[in-house]
Amino acid sequence: MTMAIERTTIKVKKGARPNSPILIVGLPGIGNVGKLVAEHLRKELKAERIATLYSPHFPHQALMLKNGSVRLVSNRFYLAKSPKKGGSDIIILTGDTQAVSPEGQYEVNSRIVEFFAKRLKGSFIYTVGGYNLGEPIVKEPRVFGNATSGKVIKGFKSTNVIFGKSRGVIWGSAGLIIAFAKMKGLDGLCIMGEVGPFDIDASAAKAVITTLSKKLGLEIHTQNLDKMIEQTAKLVRELEKQAGMPAPLESGTEAGSKEHRPSYIR
Repeated sequence: MTMAIERTTIKVKKGARPNSPILIVGLPGIGNVGKLVAEHLRKELKAERIATLYSPHFPHQALMLKNGSVRLVSNRFYLAKSPKKGGSDIIILTGDTQAVSPEGQYEVNSRIVEFFAKRLKGSFIYTVGGYNLGEPIVKEPRVFGNATSGKVIKGFKSTNVIFGKSRGVIWGSAGLIIAFAKMKGLDGLCIMGEVGPFDIDASAAKAVITTLSKKLGLEIHTQNLDKMIEQTAKLVRELEKQAGMPAPLESGTEAGSKEHRPSYIR
């Protein structure tokens, strides 16, 4: 098969016909919340891949696979059929990366919205991300939201999603996809878990999954995330213990002086 990738391209599996789908987008980002949520949902819902997105705006990389071969970095669409007759199917979009330039972000994300609206005939999009308030430790992550309209916000009044409190900008796909959805007349919500200082924040991901599962009527188990959360808590306890230990004596200094204490917590 010959495949030239001179622009963002989506290769669709034959026979993929979702019913009134909802799109959930989770890509690498702050706290890796989106990626964690999407991958967890994909496994729990046993979703099957229906399309793959390639783009020259992705990093110029090929991933080395366990079997010794390689593949291009990509984003992938997975389909989970609704258990209810006539119910909305769920499309999960996740992948290895986001576009690395502003021009690439605009092209890739507008293409995603166009594909979902025109080819998959969907009308509601969730994007998932992390929101950092600069707290050193977040014990009970909150869930923040920014929506395409007041109508969408009203639809989440009975949930724990906090609207109107998040400030600043939403970088990358999590923000642009919702903005493009609004321009095309689609409904959507960027749902963000509150993250701490770690690169991978399973607590924030669990908070988002709990909210999404209740809203969508899904039964999602989180044991794997709970294990990650406990591992992180154990690491924090260990770092706090180390940070409180007196430093070794050095010439001309006092044991445990401020200038020579470990600075693992920033």
